[in-house]
Amino acid sequence: MTIDKEEYCMKEIKALWKETKEFVDRQEKDIAEKYINFLREVAATYIKSGKRVFFRENRVVHYGEGGFGWMIIEGDDDTYEVFGDHIPEIRFEGQITEREERDYTEIKEGNIGEIKYGI
Repeated sequence: MTIDKEEYCMKEIKALWKETKEFVDRQEKDIAEKYINFLREVAATYIKSGKRVFFRENRVVHYGEGGFGWMIIEGDDDTYEVFGDHIPEIRFEGQITEREERDYTEIKEGNIGEIKYGI
């Protein structure tokens, strides 16, 4: 039985896609873990300083479209001044609203693992 050139090429392309997808999936997992760990560290730092922290996980779209979630930190800090950059997942609010308290999870030392991303 002989495999024609077109069939051979299609098998090669399929194998290349499998390899590419596995590589990209590994990289995305590493990116998500790194970013979530960053958000957890930020939360822990502010919690230790007596600030309230709230988080809402992005459960809807890929992080490339909607970020990893939304964190609100009680305070008047400026994100750019704190981090030297704009961090779309983090914002500071002088006062947490009732709606934010209801729609977000308050993060404390005991539930820092609630800062997560699972898409």
